Amino acid sequence: MKRIFNSLFTLFLVILLCINSTVKAYPTKYYNEAKLLEKANIMKGDTNGDLMLNETLQRQDLVIIIARLYSEEKRAKSMTGKLEFKDVDSKAYYRPFIIWAAEKGIMEGKSETKFGVGDDVTVLQLETILLRILGYEEEAKNPDLIVTLSDSLGLAEGVSAKDGDSIKRGELSKMIINALNIERKGSTLKLKDVLNLDIK
Repeated sequence: MKRIFNSLFTLFLVILLCINSTVKAYPTKYYNEAKLLEKANIMKGDTNGDLMLNETLQRQDLVIIIARLYSEEKRAKSMTGKLEFKDVDSKAYYRPFIIWAAEKGIMEGKSETKFGVGDDVTVLQLETILLRILGYEEEAKNPDLIVTLSDSLGLAEGVSAKDGDSIKRGELSKMIINALNIERKGSTLKLKDVLNLDIK
């Protein structure tokens, strides 16, 4: 009897492990924000639908998300032109997006000849980009103002990562949602209304 019980208990544990392995374990933090962005076609998951919220985001991937934020992914994807960044391969899928972002003045390189392909996006870098999108282009040129202005607007509200930390996709989702609910500089409209995004 004891042997039968042990066998059944072992079988139960095996079944439980199998069930757990097939269920996607999303962190509850930032999940709702990421799903809102997924619905708006701004955030996309992998082939299995995993939004990868605990993974860090690299600079060349951020430009694609920003293009979707502007609803200009198709246009950005077809951009051509010259780039001075030596680390951006001429055949890379993200090259036209970087050309698009540079044209709009949204995202700069780490130097005149280096974009930073393969480098993680930091919280401070994202704050700078979101401030530009919110109309604070001049203020975003002053490193001393970026953090103060970001704090006053609530850009990083609900995000515990520090300014120099690499940002994760979940934290990115939270900060984008924060930005979308902030009035653009010089306007009474929130950014989501300026960009004509249906995000509740």
